[in-house]
Amino acid sequence: MNEHFTEDGFLITDSLDTNFNRAMPSSVKFYVEVSGSMNGFFRANKPTQFKSDVWNVLNSFSSLAPNVSILTNDGSQGATLLLGDFRTNMNTGAFISSASTKVPLMLQTIIENLNTDAGEVAVLISDMKYSPVGAAAPSVLMSQYTTDINGIIGRFGKAISIIGATSDYLDKGGNEVCKRSPYYFVILGEQENVAEIRNYISLLLKKKGHLVDNIESGFNYGYPDYSFGISNKCYQFENEPTFIGYEEADDVDTCTIKLKVPLENYRWLMADENIFRDALKVRSLYGSTVNIGKIDIDVKDVTGSDKQLNREATATIDLKIFNMPTDSEVIEWNLELPITNYALFNEFFDEADDENDPNKSYSVLDFLTGIFQGGVVTHDMKPNYILVSKND
Repeated sequence: MNEHFTEDGFLITDSLDTNFNRAMPSSVKFYVEVSGSMNGFFRANKPTQFKSDVWNVLNSFSSLAPNVSILTNDGSQGATLLLGDFRTNMNTGAFISSASTKVPLMLQTIIENLNTDAGEVAVLISDMKYSPVGAAAPSVLMSQYTTDINGIIGRFGKAISIIGATSDYLDKGGNEVCKRSPYYFVILGEQENVAEIRNYISLLLKKKGHLVDNIESGFNYGYPDYSFGISNKCYQFENEPTFIGYEEADDVDTCTIKLKVPLENYRWLMADENIFRDALKVRSLYGSTVNIGKIDIDVKDVTGSDKQLNREATATIDLKIFNMPTDSEVIEWNLELPITNYALFNEFFDEADDENDPNKSYSVLDFLTGIFQGGVVTHDMKPNYILVSKND
């Protein structure tokens, strides 16, 4: 007898709290920040990886986003340009600026013009270096930055994903002063749309070798999705997470259940075997020994018949069960997602004390801290259950 299964071995599920499915949005609103710290990406008549990658992203979404909005010095929306005009201005140095960056005002402008109920998603392209130069008491504003971001994103109440990318960075003479200068794609909207855009942009950047990582908040992942491979010394009952005919054996050749977990909905760090192993939590409810054996993670970036990039990532886990003291056992498993793991960003966050340093991401860690301090809720994932029985 167990609250999660019927006496016949069928899982009792809550159909109202399931995992979400990614979906392409109805439209995408692109915003590009133009400020002094971005100048090294925009040098006139000089190619940069930034220009190439940003145009690749914009062109890939041209059917959903025919234009781009420029964010002005005070954070409000400036000119809205057709893609072709934006490309010309980007390449000819028209966006060279001496303006400062006011991230809270930029976010407020974007959110006020975003209709998530209609399936819209917003994407901000920026180095995210908050620099309230020219404002009253800039040092005071900096001290309140984390709290300001917390409040803005909290009121928004939707999903947000931040993709880190790198580009070469040029001085006024067009000379390279940094090989890996960081900038970001900040995606806001409903979680199913944000996850889809996150995957697509990340794939485009990964193909060029310019992706750092993606990180996110404001998601309700529900239950982890799963399926099963061929088990050892037991066999699956119908299509349920129930395995019967358990055979007692030593811990090497014992009952082994192959659990398959798709990872496409989660941030990409989950496809790292060590990160995934730490995230996977497994326990037996009635005293059996359960060990996590081999974990294989298969990642494929495929092009389907519709010629769309698509990420497929699946973790296959060997769950070994032995020393079962009763006729049956229930195994509880869950994922504790590494939501605030900044490991792949550390080279840009460590010693990021100077807004003029093109090698570092000045104030971006404060921005992320504001997001994760409860301003927008990421719901803990719900546990799943597997029933193992000695009976046939």
